[in-house]
Amino acid sequence: MTKFVWDNVTVLVFAIGFFTIPFNTSFKMLHSSKISTDDFNLYIYAFSWLGILMNCVTGVHDKKTSEIILEPKRIVSIYLKGFFFIDVFSSLPYDRLTMPWRVIPGPESNIYIPLLNLFPNLKLLRFLSMTTYTQRLFQYLNIRRAVGWNTVIFVLYLMHWFACLCYVLPALVMNFNKQNLHNCGCWMAELGLTNPPISLLYRNSIFMTVTNFTAGSYGIFPPEREGHIFICTLLMLSGMIFIDYAIVLVLGIKSKRYISETKYEEIMNQLHAYMRQKQLPEYMKRRLLAYYYYRFVKSFYREKEISSTLSENLRREIALHSSRRYVQNVVIFRDLPSDVLESIVVNLKMELYLPNDVIIKAGTQGDCMFFLASGTVAVLTPTGKEICHLEDGAHFGEVALLVRDQRRVASVVAIEVCNVFRLERKDFRRCIAVHSDLFAKIERLATGRMEKTVLLEEQNKRFLLQRSNRRTSATMRNLHTKSLYPDTKE
Repeated sequence: MTKFVWDNVTVLVFAIGFFTIPFNTSFKMLHSSKISTDDFNLYIYAFSWLGILMNCVTGVHDKKTSEIILEPKRIVSIYLKGFFFIDVFSSLPYDRLTMPWRVIPGPESNIYIPLLNLFPNLKLLRFLSMTTYTQRLFQYLNIRRAVGWNTVIFVLYLMHWFACLCYVLPALVMNFNKQNLHNCGCWMAELGLTNPPISLLYRNSIFMTVTNFTAGSYGIFPPEREGHIFICTLLMLSGMIFIDYAIVLVLGIKSKRYISETKYEEIMNQLHAYMRQKQLPEYMKRRLLAYYYYRFVKSFYREKEISSTLSENLRREIALHSSRRYVQNVVIFRDLPSDVLESIVVNLKMELYLPNDVIIKAGTQGDCMFFLASGTVAVLTPTGKEICHLEDGAHFGEVALLVRDQRRVASVVAIEVCNVFRLERKDFRRCIAVHSDLFAKIERLATGRMEKTVLLEEQNKRFLLQRSNRRTSATMRNLHTKSLYPDTKE
């Protein structure tokens, strides 16, 4: 929680600093008619040094290994390879350090001192860090479209930074050429003021930035000198690049809303090509299309890839949420401890069956049981006599969990589209190895079901045998009658 609060405070300080540092280092430090100091940003620099200290003692998340590094030496080593020197050089009060050598633009000026006073602008390289912090804050506040908001914030800052640049470049040219405001020929001189106020200079810089950035016009004064032409060209090119980026961003946001549906359509096109190449019959084509429709519901996603990126705790929570209610409805699991129930739920595997699919076939060896999440199935004896129907929340095949190599005594066929959860014998035995009472309870229930199925099967066999015997007897009597009375008509 402390780290979260610190990050949010850092966002606030960065948000202020990204405005005040370029503004003061440009319009105040490079003013054409007076020398002044930057008092406000001293607080930003002080906080930055506190941030440098915090970065040297706070744990770091290693993206390559996905681990949290808490060793002080490794933390400092990673910080030194990152933003340490940028943070240090951008947190010094250069206006005060260079005060003895600072002069207004003119015959005694030089380019080095003004450039040194621009070093605090290196902190703008930390904008990506602020973007990361704001994304976390948006997630915490449940604010959607964080990318869109970050883009809007970036545009506002970009306009401000370009406005400062519109003033910085002519000011640097004046210091390099040892000129003053009256003979430099820059756009500030065309204002016709001996000591133009900073507010006026900033308003004109913003106007020049917006008009050139949007390719609306050149601003108040058309460019005539090389420096002014260079600034206008730079702003126009930047505006074109940003407009292209904005178009791509909007299209990307729109496409992401339908990316799963689009991927589903691609998969279906591949499926149609596969069916044509295999020359499958029509009924099999319909079954394949139905399977994909009910499996993905017109939205494709890679469940295994998504699950592999989640933490173990999160995977368990999702599994419990999606399938716990089905397991809790099973009578034999109702008295289970919560930890055992959770371990069983985590080991369930989802499967989809279409109408007339055989889920369990009588006579085959069983190694799992099933939980019916949705749909209806029919339970049949080996000879095909229907025993019952099972619906949502039911379970079947539990005998296979108790006896190894036990053959199935009944068949289970899907009547409609069915979603089932499968529990393997090895996973089940590992989950309840220490619960002998539960095992005995399941064994009694399974034995009862098996005896009922066997009894019904025997009754059905006797019924079929009796009917067969009656048919045989009737046939023999008819043959005997025909042999005694060959002339008798039927």
